[in-house]
Formats: sequence, structure tokens, C-alpha cells
Amino acid sequence: MATPRLFRRFPALLYPSFRRYWYGSFASVSASNLLYVGQLWLIEEMTGSEINLGVLGAMMAVPGIVMNLAGGVIADRMNKRTLLLCTSLCNTILVGLLTILDLTGLVRVWHVYSIAAAFSFITGIDWPVRASIYPSLVRRQSYLSAVSLNAFVWQSNRMLAPALGGVILWFAGTSVVFSICTLGFLVMFFILLTIPMHDSEPSVNTSAWRELRDGVRFIFIHPMFRWLTLLTFLGMFFVQSYVQQMSRFTALLGQGEREFGLLLAAGGLGSVIGTIIVGSMRRKRRLGYVMLGGGITSAAATFAFAFAANNQRFFLAFTCAVVGALLASFFLINAMTTMQLAVPHHLRGRVMGINTIGFNLVPLGGLFLGLVADRSSLLVAVGMGATVYCVFAIVSLISSSSLRQLGRTSIREVQA
Repeated sequence: MATPRLFRRFPALLYPSFRRYWYGSFASVSASNLLYVGQLWLIEEMTGSEINLGVLGAMMAVPGIVMNLAGGVIADRMNKRTLLLCTSLCNTILVGLLTILDLTGLVRVWHVYSIAAAFSFITGIDWPVRASIYPSLVRRQSYLSAVSLNAFVWQSNRMLAPALGGVILWFAGTSVVFSICTLGFLVMFFILLTIPMHDSEPSVNTSAWRELRDGVRFIFIHPMFRWLTLLTFLGMFFVQSYVQQMSRFTALLGQGEREFGLLLAAGGLGSVIGTIIVGSMRRKRRLGYVMLGGGITSAAATFAFAFAANNQRFFLAFTCAVVGALLASFFLINAMTTMQLAVPHHLRGRVMGINTIGFNLVPLGGLFLGLVADRSSLLVAVGMGATVYCVFAIVSLISSSSLRQLGRTSIREVQA
């Protein structure tokens, strides 16, 4: 049983609906991470090509990016529980189909691409709903706790799922990985059936297009939202996308499935540590500097990882992956919480939905790395990406007083 101390540190756990949602998220997020590992390794086995891994990344990203925009509008208009029930059921069917194709030996590269694209399309609706669901589950004073706990789900799964996936791949193959994924999405579906949520207030007086335009306009006219969204996009595309090429880094290190899983798990380990640290910290007076400092040093650690892999130093590469993910958490969690506190409620789905596009840019950034690596090397590709991110992060801190002032006063809801 959870202790009172845990409830004081993470008050979102006091809400029964949030607790159920959190437990269900463990199942579905584990499934998503295992699916990612399985698809990467399946394409690696079938092709052994950086370009094909990059194409898989594009299939994982582009439909989701397109749907993230519409997904934010849908999240503001419809019941979030109903939407998550639909996305969980659709994901169960899709991954179940991939499992059957793999088990029967009928799977082809285009099957993996097509299912990855369809899954991305569905998550383009699913992620904006998840990013805007907190007011339906907890009160405002528990937002940081809810965001941190949600981040813990994702980051702990980044640690556990790849390690577990690597072991399963080693002993049983990709079909068993996909079978477990199917079960995970099904568990989320049944847990959602037990969670009551109130309907969102429908926006009946405006068109969907106008609502989407209002969300985009809000981000552009408010410097804090503009910079935090841009830096999230750049960090995911240019820095965090190195995970999309992890099977190639594993090959550079001369390692196999087990080490592939361990390297993916290293990022999860660092993220879990970072999430716990950020979630336990009190309000920081120099929040903007903490966020941007975390992002910049994370980019440097990612380049150090690529350097270590290029020189076949497995332990050093593992350590750099842990450190890089830990530092990235200081930006990602604080940026997400700041926007959750400041965004007007009626724009939450659209604004946070646009922000979640960043997570779809990770696999798309893998295509960028693959194309650059095909002409030079992965080390050069990662170095280029890290440099671009650091330049923009420094410029944002110099030019934006709203970022520099973060933490000196309480974050209030911005008037749209």
C-alpha cells in the first residue's frame, strides 16, 4: 500500500480515477515501447539498412504529425474516455494483425511500414487526449504531480521495455514481442471501461478549422509557448532521434540483441532518475535556466554517446545514454508542466496536441540521421543535430525574457 509520504510527494495518486488511468497507462505504454523495439529489430533483420530504418521512422511519424493537429481539436470537443477506448481497441487490432503475420512467416517489409503508419495515425489522436486529460482526473494543484507520474510511466518503460524486449528477442523472437504488445493495449481498453470521466464542453459555435487556427495562433503570439514548443520539436528531431538508429549503433559496437535492449534501456534509466528528481523538487527560481541547461547538456551527452559507440566503448556509450536522458528530463517535464499550468482550459487539447507532435518527430529525425550517415557517419549526423539544437536553445534564452523569468513568480493561466 502507498504510504502517506508518497501521497504528499505525488498528490495526484489521491484521485482514484487517476490511479486507474495510471495503472492502465503502464500496460499501453509498455506495449508501445515493446512494439517500437520489435519493429526496429524486425526491419534490421530483414534489411540491415540505415535508410530502411529511417523509412520506418517516417512511417511512424508523418501520419501522427498530421493527426496531432486534428487530434487536439477532437480532444477539446469529445469525451476523452470514449476517444481513448477507441484508440486502444484499434491499436489492439493492428498489433494483433502484425503478430499473426509474423507468426505465420508471411510478414514483409511493406507490412511493417503500413502497420507502423496506421498505428501512428491512431496515436495522433491518442496523444493529444492523454496530454490534455489531467483536468478530467485531478485538480490544478496536482498538475505537476500528474505530469511527473505520467512521465514516470513513459520513462520507466523506456528502461524496462527495451531490456525486456531485448531478452524476449534473444530467446523467442519478434512474434512473441508483438503478442505481448497486443495484450497490453487490450488491458488498457478494459481498465478505461472502469474510469468515469465528464464530457468536454462542445465548441458548437465555431468550425474545427477555426479552432485549430486559434490553437496555432495562441502558440505563435505567446513567446513562452512559441519557444518551448519549438525547442521540444528541435530536441526530439535532432537529439532524441538517435534512438531510431540504435540497432546501427549496436552494430558499430559489435554487439547483439541483448546489448541492443540494454542501450535502449539506458535512456529509460536516465529518464526515470531525472523524472523522480524533477517531480520531487520544489519551485525553482531559475526554472528557465534549469530547463535550457538540461536540454543543452543532454545534447552534449548524446554526442558523447555517438563518439563512444563509434570507438566501440560499450560501457561509456551506456553511461552517456543514461546521463543524456536524465538531463533531457529537466527540460521536457518542466516544459510540459509550465504549459499545462499556463494554457487556457478551452485551448488545452489543441495547444498540448501540437506539443505532442514533438514525440512523433523522434522517428522522423531517425530518417535525417540515416540520410546523413549514409553519406558520412552516424557520429557526424548526431553532431550536426546536437549543434543545431544547442544554437537554438542559447538563442531562446538570450532573446526571450519570458523564459528567463520562469520560476521567479507563480505560473498563471494565460488569457487567450
